[in-house]
Amino acid sequence: MNTYYDANTGGKIPTGLPGGFFIYEADDDEEKILFAETNVCKLYGCEDFKEFMEYTGGSFKGMVHPDDLHRIENQIQAQTVFGEKRHDYVRYRILTKQGEERYIEDFGHLLHWLNGKSFFYVFIIDVDKNEFFNRSRNSFAEAEILSHNNETDQLTGLFNMSFFYHKIQLLLNSYEGRRKDFSFIHFDIPNFKLFNERHGFKRGDELLCDLAKTIRDTFKGATVARFSDDHFFVCTADDKQKVIDRVEKVYKQMLMTEDPNKKVRIKAGIYFLDDRYAEVGLACDHARLACNSIKGRHDINYCIYDEMLREQLRKQQYVVDHIDEAVENGYIKVYYQPVIRVRTGEICGYEALVRWSDPKIGILSPADFIETLEQFHLIHIVDKYVVKRVCEDYKALKEAGEPVVPMSVNISRLDFELCDIFGIIENIRAEYDVPREMLDIEITESALNDNVGYIKSECDKMKAQGYHIWLDDFGSGYSSLNTIAEYDFDVLKLDLVFLRSLDHNPKTAVLMKFIMQGARAMGLAPLCEGVETAEHFEFLKKAGCERAQGYFFGKPMPMDVSRAFTKGKGLTWEEAPVSE
Repeated sequence: MNTYYDANTGGKIPTGLPGGFFIYEADDDEEKILFAETNVCKLYGCEDFKEFMEYTGGSFKGMVHPDDLHRIENQIQAQTVFGEKRHDYVRYRILTKQGEERYIEDFGHLLHWLNGKSFFYVFIIDVDKNEFFNRSRNSFAEAEILSHNNETDQLTGLFNMSFFYHKIQLLLNSYEGRRKDFSFIHFDIPNFKLFNERHGFKRGDELLCDLAKTIRDTFKGATVARFSDDHFFVCTADDKQKVIDRVEKVYKQMLMTEDPNKKVRIKAGIYFLDDRYAEVGLACDHARLACNSIKGRHDINYCIYDEMLREQLRKQQYVVDHIDEAVENGYIKVYYQPVIRVRTGEICGYEALVRWSDPKIGILSPADFIETLEQFHLIHIVDKYVVKRVCEDYKALKEAGEPVVPMSVNISRLDFELCDIFGIIENIRAEYDVPREMLDIEITESALNDNVGYIKSECDKMKAQGYHIWLDDFGSGYSSLNTIAEYDFDVLKLDLVFLRSLDHNPKTAVLMKFIMQGARAMGLAPLCEGVETAEHFEFLKKAGCERAQGYFFGKPMPMDVSRAFTKGKGLTWEEAPVSE
């Protein structure tokens, strides 16, 4: 039977209502409860206020389901402390003392005393589960509040990008903020799309929530946000060493998870704010760029944005802005390095390599611009240019009556996506009347991990037309002998890391002989690059290597310079391809 109880405030309150009101301190980190009327205590399965305080720990934090707490605190803070209103509307779950899960609507109002102390005066009501998940916003008041409740990420409960920008910019512009040293950290899960493909989107969402909780728990007191996908940002006033220690802790925590499928090696970029009037977006960009700079590195898990990286990024931007100009004005130069037939000691080919001779910043090596052009999907501009120059040089040698040998060109994996690279090669070759057997195609092993079916079909098409296809850089990454069996290559090019290792590790000799023997058995001609000494060349002779390349025979040079240099060394060109 429903009854009333005396509120000791001049009136009575019905018992048995599915809700009530309570008050808690807004300024206290513990969010201490000051008052909760009887219906609220009953809602939590408690007989009286004393039992309710013991069960909740006397804190608003203890009233909310732990899985909903961080999201709810962010939403309340966003709507009141940093919003333009003093009230909030949120929905969350609670657990009664008996373990029952209930669904709550919460309408709170932020009140302030004259002395500056603040309190939340909150009305909550137990709602039906279906109503809890209803977002149709039937009432005008609910519609008005929920329409502004877009400050948090629904999946993780963290702030979203727009609110993170808003909150931190206010903080940076404040008097208090200008007295603090802030740091921005960007966390990223490498190859997250691949994780989703392998394990499904549900497991991917679980991983994102795990990372969000790990970052939040590690960076206590900081502002944490999820911008999109697997991109998380933190702004904290911790000292620099503590920031680094916490980044390392997040990295280790993600590797210590009990679920082996969720063990991921996250990457982080750190930017220690050095401009008091910087925009939040620029600070986040610096942290993101620092993180992106190590995505391909397996030896480090975080990078700090510093002057060296700043200069690297300036150079990167210069490359992007001036690549068209460099091609048009001939700043891109094609150099040639001779390839030697090991059995005869004659020059049996050249590899075309690219350099950038810029009138403003000098010589740029491939390491200075190739990766940048790939990152910005501009590499096909250079690769098409190199094919054209190689064909021009071949035709000039032929017309001058000089001995000619095949020349090889390097093709990026992105060329297959950005253009019809083999169609372009065929058209340029035909234009300069270069025989197909005199223009070899080098494809790096790492390229074969992307779009396998399409690349294989394109290689098969070129083979059928008479081109020779080389597998470049074998051994530089995660090499697989199975890769060799999947494709119909003509040459297997061993990366220079083998000969460098040979100098101090005798076991490398056994490995190299095994690889070369297996290559020959599958119809591939083994070629080893990185030959720098007479001892290297002697080893390759005994090991049965068929072609060799390296500084011992000549560095990459312009064609006329290279031919003059090798002539001076007494090297000659084979007259026709030698049967291998």
